Amino acid sequence: MSGKQINFLISTLIGIIFLYFWIRIVNWNEFIIYLSNFRIFPVLIFSIFYLLAYILRSYRWKIIMKPIKNVPFSQVYRIFMSGLLINFLIPVRAGEIVKSLILKKNFSIRISRSLPTVFIDKLTDMFPIVLILVLFPLVTIQLNTTLYLIIFLIFLIYLLFLAFLYFSVKHQQKAINILNKLLIFVPRFSRKKLSDFFLNFVDGMAIMRGREKENLLIYTLTILAVLSEAVYIWVLFRSFGADIGYSRILFGYTLMNLTYLLPTPPGQIGSNQFLWVMIFSFALGADKDLTSAAVTASHLLTSCLIFLIGMVSLYSLKLKPADIFSQNPEIKENID
Repeated sequence: MSGKQINFLISTLIGIIFLYFWIRIVNWNEFIIYLSNFRIFPVLIFSIFYLLAYILRSYRWKIIMKPIKNVPFSQVYRIFMSGLLINFLIPVRAGEIVKSLILKKNFSIRISRSLPTVFIDKLTDMFPIVLILVLFPLVTIQLNTTLYLIIFLIFLIYLLFLAFLYFSVKHQQKAINILNKLLIFVPRFSRKKLSDFFLNFVDGMAIMRGREKENLLIYTLTILAVLSEAVYIWVLFRSFGADIGYSRILFGYTLMNLTYLLPTPPGQIGSNQFLWVMIFSFALGADKDLTSAAVTASHLLTSCLIFLIGMVSLYSLKLKPADIFSQNPEIKENID
């Protein structure tokens, strides 16, 4: 059994466990009542704020990539949404690699040059942890041990990635030497290729050096994306009859959004339902059955949006899902 298959089985098992506990939590009679009174029209209208968040993130990635190649925004958006679809379906962050593969295929950008932009892009997605720390004293919450652990883990990962980025920019040769030392765990025949890859990757991490104004724009776009998604979630809860303020929704969804950076089950089934209840109900006080109905409706809607836009994006890039999932030789590339 391959490593990918093992990861898939483990993440699926985690999803089943989450789903089991969520099913035990829900009062299904109340759940059905909430769903039957759901006002879907406002949510459909305000789902534009959910889609806007990905437009903002795509534009952010375009800015990050600019020193390497000025890729047209229409192409960046389609590549970004294709990667999002793959991440949604495959629980091993395969979408990040797919982005680099498409950039190599369509724009002849070396994988070792584009991967640092993907890394930096995902690192900026962790920046809203700062929002959590700012909102913490402003929102009445009752965090349990699990949520404290999630916040601590995400903050720790953010600090580690930030330290790696800083070290790679300020001490490139030392970073390369450290990574090369890890090659003792790699078969000898692969070491030269990986050593060259590390050299190019660490060199690529310096693309944000001396770009203070663009750095500010990148982090501004990140916050705007979170604020935009929170508007959609706030309208969603209001459409189920919840009387909950925007600041509490912003805190809850920012935390929820950060959990997506951790390994998730296929389609986020199970983890989405359980963590929404943990955050919005047990921590922020929303009715657990209302929250369960809200996450179910939202999960169905956003899954359809991601699948539809992701598939259109893939086909418009002259790719097929089978090319990605079967690792067709036309798409499969070696690390360069």
